[in-house]
Amino acid sequence: MNTSTYTSIDYDWLTKPTGDPFANAGGYALKVFSETFPEDDILQLISRATDIYVDRWDSKLNTFFLNSKITQPSFKQPTQKKQETLKYFKSLLNDVDAQKGFCRISGRNASIFPAGRDNSVLSGSGKFVNFHHSFDNGIMLSKEILIRLFFLPLGIKLLSGKVCVIGSNNADVAAKFAEDNCTTLLYDIARNCSEGVLKSPSAAPSTELFRFADRVIKDSNEIDEECSLTLYLFTNFGAKPELDIYTLPFEGMKFYRFANSAKYKDEWNAFVATKYFSNDYKKAEYNKTSGKYLFNDKKNGNQEIEETQFKYWKNSIYEKFINRVSILPEILKWSKDNIFNFDIVKYYEIKVRKMKKETIEKIEQMANFIFEVNSDKFSIEKVIKKLDAVDSSYDLRRFVLKEIVAKYYEKHSEEPQSIVTVKDYTNYLFPDTDSWKETRDVLIIALFQKLHEKNLSIDIIEN
Repeated sequence: MNTSTYTSIDYDWLTKPTGDPFANAGGYALKVFSETFPEDDILQLISRATDIYVDRWDSKLNTFFLNSKITQPSFKQPTQKKQETLKYFKSLLNDVDAQKGFCRISGRNASIFPAGRDNSVLSGSGKFVNFHHSFDNGIMLSKEILIRLFFLPLGIKLLSGKVCVIGSNNADVAAKFAEDNCTTLLYDIARNCSEGVLKSPSAAPSTELFRFADRVIKDSNEIDEECSLTLYLFTNFGAKPELDIYTLPFEGMKFYRFANSAKYKDEWNAFVATKYFSNDYKKAEYNKTSGKYLFNDKKNGNQEIEETQFKYWKNSIYEKFINRVSILPEILKWSKDNIFNFDIVKYYEIKVRKMKKETIEKIEQMANFIFEVNSDKFSIEKVIKKLDAVDSSYDLRRFVLKEIVAKYYEKHSEEPQSIVTVKDYTNYLFPDTDSWKETRDVLIIALFQKLHEKNLSIDIIEN
């Protein structure tokens, strides 16, 4: 970017991270845009973006900027829209009607200007003087932030008709989302095939988050252990601007990276692949052998849907992750007929569900003992059926005492120690009234995986 023309700009603040995900995305998009046209000054870059918005996209920015110079109905001609836009930004660059104060996003003491629904996102209207602090005409922002927000449409996607921005506590990861989008968009514009903001193929915010997580994990050397992702889905259009927030916390991100490591990826992906669904393919069924969804369409006959398509459908596992609902029941159902490395279960329980490491170790010890005292698959089947029928903390306690502790004493009568001590019983297996279900399910999963290891199968009818 040519920085010599306008000296009133703090150019660092056009791209550096702030506490606002929308300003961040706009700044990262501006960075890519300016690198594409390195000889342009800031007003020329604004002019290029305006040409895209008006000429290529037919001024369709109402989702972002309601009644702006570009979307204002009174400005009917494209030339007028562009002239008014450049006139406005030139006045900002020259500090026309500027006030001195602190920018609400950057926190800088700088020249500030009112920001409303016409030039920023998710801000109030300037018509209501009691809406903003000190009866201002809008949220007071610096020119650098207002310029960044103008470039926001180049760095995001539309998801289900709403604006989708993904941010992160890791600045490099947050930048990746906007920079990738802007690079793709500029490529489409160069090929003359861009008619608007990029559209996400994802059917749900949770799917979009995990598809971006795939992108981040691919460059895993750039992320730290505490990286989290947050998806903001909003519209600034209409009488009621809306904002929904979806988060993949760092614990979930760490687990997802672990499950996608070389050792576990195939088993994890095979499990997740069965959990996709689409309203357009309601009766589609996943074929584990081909790794495709099979769909019988009356018009087109039998169809095979590849992963490149179905990976953007909704997925019940992703939905539960985002809503912080346990996926252990889903893993339990899958484990009955499929190999699923118990390491994945352990990592999930300890890192995501916060189960104590000692609890997992004790469950594994109990599973090993059950196999030790039940030598054939019919005995194991009987034990699993008893566990599967447990529906209260009281029943599980009885099971542990009768099927494990008592039988351990019978088998090791000469040894004074117990397989389950009072400390194990109170601190790890039954620390509260709700955790018994999780303990039971993990124990059943451990038993099923041991059966798979021994190439044994049993028939368990689901309740």
